[in-house]
Amino acid sequence: MTFKVLTKNMKCVIYLRVSTDEQVNNFSLGTQLKACQDYAKKQGYEIVKIFRDEGESAKTADRPQLLELLSFASKNKHNVGSVIVYCFNRLARNTLDHLGIKAKLSGYGIRLESATEPIDDSPSGRFQETVLSAVAQLDNEVRADRARGGLKARFFAGLASTLGLGYKMVEANGKKIPNVGEFFEETKDSWLLMATGTKSLTEMAVVMNEKGIKIKWGKKYKSVTKQYLSKLFRNKFYSGWLVSKEHPEWGEIKGVHTPMITEQVFYRVQDILDGRNRNSEVTKRNVKNEAFPLRGILKCNICGSPFRSGNCKGNGGIYPKYWCSDGCVKSIAVKNLNKLLRKKLAKVQATPDLINGFTFLLEVKYNRRLNKLIQFKKGTDKRLLDAKEMMTLLVRGNMEGKYPDDIFEQEKDRLQNVILTLQSASNDNLIEQYNIKTTTEFIKALFKNLFRAYELSDYGQKRVLLGSIYPSGLTFDGISLLNHDMGPGFEAIQVYKKAYSNPHVNFSAGDRT
Repeated sequence: MTFKVLTKNMKCVIYLRVSTDEQVNNFSLGTQLKACQDYAKKQGYEIVKIFRDEGESAKTADRPQLLELLSFASKNKHNVGSVIVYCFNRLARNTLDHLGIKAKLSGYGIRLESATEPIDDSPSGRFQETVLSAVAQLDNEVRADRARGGLKARFFAGLASTLGLGYKMVEANGKKIPNVGEFFEETKDSWLLMATGTKSLTEMAVVMNEKGIKIKWGKKYKSVTKQYLSKLFRNKFYSGWLVSKEHPEWGEIKGVHTPMITEQVFYRVQDILDGRNRNSEVTKRNVKNEAFPLRGILKCNICGSPFRSGNCKGNGGIYPKYWCSDGCVKSIAVKNLNKLLRKKLAKVQATPDLINGFTFLLEVKYNRRLNKLIQFKKGTDKRLLDAKEMMTLLVRGNMEGKYPDDIFEQEKDRLQNVILTLQSASNDNLIEQYNIKTTTEFIKALFKNLFRAYELSDYGQKRVLLGSIYPSGLTFDGISLLNHDMGPGFEAIQVYKKAYSNPHVNFSAGDRT
């Protein structure tokens, strides 16, 4: 009888990985395990341990079982000769990670083998392996780009990719459309109850759980928590709008889904969450009202209290008015207040010459800054290329045994941070982000007629405009609008207006800009 002596090269471990979107076909854990076991048997290997990463992405090397595998290999480098994977993209979808992991295993005297990609350890075999890992990275990046493109297309079409509680996805004309789902009415009632200002998030969680509302979490259902509601009641999706946290530059898009609540209810809840309201009555007064943009800005010139506002009945009609709650001065109708505001803004209006001079100076400064940015980008591109070449040399040197593992890991992390920083600084979006012509045209249109700009603005824009001109607000003495200070920009405009109007001051073209 002959006995087969097990050597280091005849013992192996198996590494399996499947992400949440790959539980199908040849990437299932069962299929991978069967192929790896058959390969080990064919090679005459003894399997001593199996590592499984379930639901983990290969885009990062920070995977629990992979880290456990590397730790096991370090402690058992004299007893294990091979690590078997189903295919190389199960190990990593990033070429640098693949080479780094392989180099670390090689340092322990352990080979990396693929059950479905028979590659030897010759120069041509190592080249094929590198190409396969690069193909995996390319495939991963292409799929990520397609996914981002698909998400962006859905967003601008008004189609949500993630849904709120009370909604579900339905198939319509080959597209997934958000629709009313389970717990819609119950969640709507919860919004309306929250809008009364009588419940805290903790109390709302209790109420919703008592109603039987459940959060779908994968295939399971979970109870409503305070932490979950802190996000739910901030989500503008419920009022019919889409907002991307990952891409705030996309702005807000009106969704095609059925709104659960009105925008008024949404903003009322935001006021409550922001702590500006202590009870439902205060909440009702603080709700954004397009008819009264001067709330909190207009004050009584005698007592200093903010004016109250509302619709007053009289003479067979309803009249929007502002008034002092202490009755120090008489009330003023919104129509008459706008007349006073028109006169007020006309006094701070910049002259056409001043506007042209300012925009000319802005363009000059912008072009200087743009030229510096272009030059900086050219230098950054060269530094980025040098850093990538250094990374290539580092990986190659580590594979050849020139650098110890600890030195390699430390230098690799440093270079990765440098490359990431340089890539961000070299982004063309930094240069293409602003359009100076659009900006100057906007400034000219804005300053051409301040009150007209005020009229065309929405509620928030009106408040921002008046806040930039009169940061401490406006006061009313029963006859006219007054103010105690102006914003720095508009204060400078008044100084220049006086200088321009002084016949004893002679400006050259350069001085005027």
